[in-house]
Amino acid sequence: MSPENEQEKTQKKRSSKYSKTKGSRYEQQIAKELRDLGFTGCVTARSESKSTDDNKIDIVDKDGKLPFNIQLKKTLVAPQYFKIREESTVNPESFVLFWAKQEKKETNICTVGECVTMDKKTFYQLIKPYAK
Repeated sequence: MSPENEQEKTQKKRSSKYSKTKGSRYEQQIAKELRDLGFTGCVTARSESKSTDDNKIDIVDKDGKLPFNIQLKKTLVAPQYFKIREESTVNPESFVLFWAKQEKKETNICTVGECVTMDKKTFYQLIKPYAK
């Protein structure tokens, strides 16, 4: 194998490992933020249940207080919300996607913003109390 091919293969390995580590850290960060908000039973699905993690759910609330099933993405391009939601068996109205938008800088990749995508009916239920 040529040196260029070996270097490319090493970069790919590093890249996939980097992505997995980045995703794991983001899951831990969001679980901690939710615990700080009072959802003390929130943990990563990876640490709790492989079947839940495989079902496109990254955060589990062991106390059952959180009314959402959360999928997390930390990517350069916008995740395909509907495609990911279809791959899950949870109620679509409870499926919420957190996206940390990444941007390439000179030497690394940085988060430049975060947003949440959810079903419109769910959003209306959240804001309805403020109309009164």
